[in-house]
Amino acid sequence: MAPRGRKGQEPKTNGVADLMKQLWEAAVNLRGMIEPADYKRYVLPIIFLRFLSMRYEKRRAELVELVAEPKSEYYVKTPAQREAVLNDPDEYAAFGTFVVPEEARWSTIVHRAQQDDIKNYLDDVLDLLERTYPEKLRGLLPRIYAGANLEAENVRGLINLFSRDIFQRETGGEDLIGRVYEYFIGEFASSEGKRGGEYFTPASIVRTLVAMLEPQRGRVFDPCCGSGGMFVQSDLFTKHNHELVFYGQESKDFTYRLCRMNLFIHGLDGNI
Repeated sequence: MAPRGRKGQEPKTNGVADLMKQLWEAAVNLRGMIEPADYKRYVLPIIFLRFLSMRYEKRRAELVELVAEPKSEYYVKTPAQREAVLNDPDEYAAFGTFVVPEEARWSTIVHRAQQDDIKNYLDDVLDLLERTYPEKLRGLLPRIYAGANLEAENVRGLINLFSRDIFQRETGGEDLIGRVYEYFIGEFASSEGKRGGEYFTPASIVRTLVAMLEPQRGRVFDPCCGSGGMFVQSDLFTKHNHELVFYGQESKDFTYRLCRMNLFIHGLDGNI
């Protein structure tokens, strides 16, 4: 029996352990359909959509309260004015997030998941995001689901899985995309041999390096940037003071795209 807290309360759960458990379930859901080394290629874009929508929804909920509060500087009286504020890209960009088109919002994706064309719909959503933010996302979100050896039921299962509460929790800026990538590299060997030549610096070491370097302003360069964890942690260290610029390089195409997706989710710009 698991230990209990005071007065019979359940102990707090380990968020990272819970996340890993959900990722294992995602892998089980795909078993037999695709090679284990390719799991991350189909799971990570869905997680990208989930986290991007989550950050948008959080900021939108804040704005909904502000425009309705008479004491707030955001207060407006007419529905048209409120809609203008709620759809102002600058009000999202200032908080490190982006306006997500309605078709790409997680609630819409969950609703469409029950339809047989969900694989095509996901591809359309990824294409829509690229067209909406061409400077930041062009070439990063290829159409991969319609042509994949996945049943619609498999994709539907992934969407339902990532709708669970664990993916709604406040992460405090933690690099969850990086943690997911780390998990898939560490757990599933590829056909190329030992991890397919892919390596991931543990988050604890990245945080230690950032704490030692104490970046406050100027350039952060990572010559083997992977999924961009050094950039995310450096921004978190400065409490998002926007005085850092990020430069990186990466040899693997998928990881390069992943890094730029990670920066996008966190509202960061980088020359990768």
